[in-house]
Amino acid sequence: MKIDRKKILINASYGIAALIVILLLILGVQSSDFTKLQKYDIEGKTAPRLSISGNRASAASVLRNSMQVSISSDNQANLGDFVFNISGDRKLIANISMKYKSSGKRGSWFNDKNDMKEEILKKSVILRDSAINTMLGYSMVNANNEVMRKALQETLNKNLEYSEIEEVYFNQFIIQ
Repeated sequence: MKIDRKKILINASYGIAALIVILLLILGVQSSDFTKLQKYDIEGKTAPRLSISGNRASAASVLRNSMQVSISSDNQANLGDFVFNISGDRKLIANISMKYKSSGKRGSWFNDKNDMKEEILKKSVILRDSAINTMLGYSMVNANNEVMRKALQETLNKNLEYSEIEEVYFNQFIIQ
């Protein structure tokens, strides 16, 4: 039986390289500081620990907040940001606001503003969904015209009982 020194040296070098990698991993784990891992809390529900860099966390927060319906004054609300596919691979990025008033269906006159605000906030998901469904029917050619605004206004009004949409505004309108 002949001993092949070349194979022994190759196998030994692989073993030494593997041992060095394992020792470096152990050293890295021992010297790392796991106290820098951040835990985040969303509305009282604790999520698992995640390490999120500052820029990513703020971008995620902005994105989450930009998709929520907010009341900006007594008669205006913002439906948030939308991204629509229009005419093939083109995209429409829009931020939609609306001006609303009482529909006159509520009996108590002193709770009217609060009732309208509550209705818009409670039906925020329905309003966003109806806006998306309405906007999907428009191509790049006829997006942002008066016909589309009126269709969006009518669709939103179908979902509201105590409020009525007077006007729809596009705060941001980008076609890519």
